[in-house]
Amino acid sequence: MQCPACNQAMLILEYKGIELDHCQGCGGVWLDAGELGLLLHGVPDAPQGLALPGAQPGARRCPRCPRKMNVGHFPGSAVEVDSCPALHGLWLDRGELLTLAREQAGQGVDDAVIRHLQELFGDEQE
Repeated sequence: MQCPACNQAMLILEYKGIELDHCQGCGGVWLDAGELGLLLHGVPDAPQGLALPGAQPGARRCPRCPRKMNVGHFPGSAVEVDSCPALHGLWLDRGELLTLAREQAGQGVDDAVIRHLQELFGDEQE
C-alpha cells in the first residue's frame, strides 16, 4: 500500500491482531475501518463513524480506492484526520494516533496501548 501523504510504500505493524499501515517516510498511519476502535477500545468502530462532522474535501487520496479523502476533526478531538468518503478508513499524520489515544485515556483506553504506541512511534509531533 502506498502512503497517501508522501507516496512511499508503507509497512504493516501488527498489535494484537490489528494491522497498522505505517509510513516510515512521513510517520503517518492508515487504519482500515473499525481498526481505531479495536485498537483503542477493543471494539470495532461502526463504518459510519468515519464520516467526520463538518469535514472538507482534501487533496490526499485513499490508499484503498481512488477517491480523495475528506479532512476534519476527529469527533471530540482537536486532531485533524483524513477519512475516506467510501468509509475505507482513516489517515493520521505523525503523532496523531498517539494524541488520540492519550485524549481518550479516560474513556477506557488501556495504558498498555498508549505505551505500545509510544514505543512504536515515539513522541514525535510535527
